[in-house]
Amino acid sequence: MRNGGFFKSNWAYLIWFVFYFSFAVLILYIFIQNVLLSLLIAVLLYGISVAFSVSPLGEITARLLEGVRPVQTQTDKDYLLPIFEEVYVDALQYTPNLNKDIKLYIADTMTVNAFAMGRHTIAVTRGAMETFTREELKGILAHEFGHIVNGDTTALLIKSVGNGFFTVIVLVLRLCAFIAQTISNMLSGKNIVIVVISFVLFMSRLFFDTAIFLFVFSGDVFIALNSRHSELLADEYAFLIGYGTELKNSLYIIDKISFHGKATLTERLKASHPYTSKRIEQLENLGA
Repeated sequence: MRNGGFFKSNWAYLIWFVFYFSFAVLILYIFIQNVLLSLLIAVLLYGISVAFSVSPLGEITARLLEGVRPVQTQTDKDYLLPIFEEVYVDALQYTPNLNKDIKLYIADTMTVNAFAMGRHTIAVTRGAMETFTREELKGILAHEFGHIVNGDTTALLIKSVGNGFFTVIVLVLRLCAFIAQTISNMLSGKNIVIVVISFVLFMSRLFFDTAIFLFVFSGDVFIALNSRHSELLADEYAFLIGYGTELKNSLYIIDKISFHGKATLTERLKASHPYTSKRIEQLENLGA
């Protein structure tokens, strides 16, 4: 049984990155008025940013931003590293091309969580260490290896680059619109032409802000759909390398300690994880 793979697990990230890139080229063209030059500048800027984000330096930066640290105390090493190494060996047997230098880190928070970053980092929180048994932690780690194998963490970094560029471009456009409208407001009492221009600028800003809101909301929903799909594929990977039962048991605990208040439609659309019950159902079906 084959699992995900980069394109199967991250199709929405790639599509949305193309949208970000095309938007950047369009904005550059508005200022430069040269299609080829706009395309070359966008390729150069995105290329440098993506190369940095997937580089070791970019991953170090991500770890600093997330506040994770190496496993340091002897007690933590004796407890965590054998668990990690056991799952790592099984993952390598199933996926021989898996990176050989993935390291385990700790996040000093009592939130019950684990996550992977880039291509070489898996982190568990102190809360997860205190909540799960050794076997349940194996299931959690197997799931995170699935994210790395399927390239989910790399796709997330690339998407973050596109999101960063989009944010900068929007800020620049809003600043230009604010300056233009401020100047027109200062001159609006002079003649009717300036009044009309001021009104047009105001309506343009309103249309622009509405369009940006809809674009960002649609992107969040689209990416969340992909993210939920990626989570199920990572769960399936954990099952394939022999940790389906362990992961299922950990998910039962997560479901038990999670707040089950009624989610709004927007929250459901933008949720990055499927319902825990759906994840458990998939593992039970695979086991059957």
